[in-house]
Amino acid sequence: MRSFLHRLLAVLLLCACAAAPAWAVDESDLLPVDQAFALSASASPDGGIALHWKIAPGYYLYRERIHVQALDGFDAGALQLPPGARHHDEFFGDVQTYRDQVVARLPGKATAPTATLKVKYQGCADLGVCYPPQTRTLNVALPATPDAASTASAAAIAPAADGLAALGRALAGGGWYHG
Repeated sequence: MRSFLHRLLAVLLLCACAAAPAWAVDESDLLPVDQAFALSASASPDGGIALHWKIAPGYYLYRERIHVQALDGFDAGALQLPPGARHHDEFFGDVQTYRDQVVARLPGKATAPTATLKVKYQGCADLGVCYPPQTRTLNVALPATPDAASTASAAAIAPAADGLAALGRALAGGGWYHG
């Protein structure tokens, strides 16, 4: 009977140790999400928008969990992301991840001086903790659209052309030049 109790106690201790985590993560060991994954956006010279994440050491972003939606001021195409590093995740399976930094490109056309984007992403720390999905709203200053620039140029040129025509009529009718 004593041998049975020792074996039972050993099994219970083994189960208790296997069920408990090997170590616990203290929340103070983790960076705030905006420091772990610093996001910025800017207009690209090609007319699109570049989204840049600076990723802290020991952290990574999931490629499949990055989504961008243009809410206003920008007629967006499909988001373009570079390939990530292959990673097997115990929760999401086979995925691609980014470390250090990643730049995504949102092609499209400006329809206003400022674009408003809704950006969703998710990442984890190597310590074994994943942040909940994040959503950020960004305002991005855009260069003037060619249509708006040509309209502004035409509006500025029209009064000058009218003034030159009036000057020409005055000179012709005023006897300054006779050809």
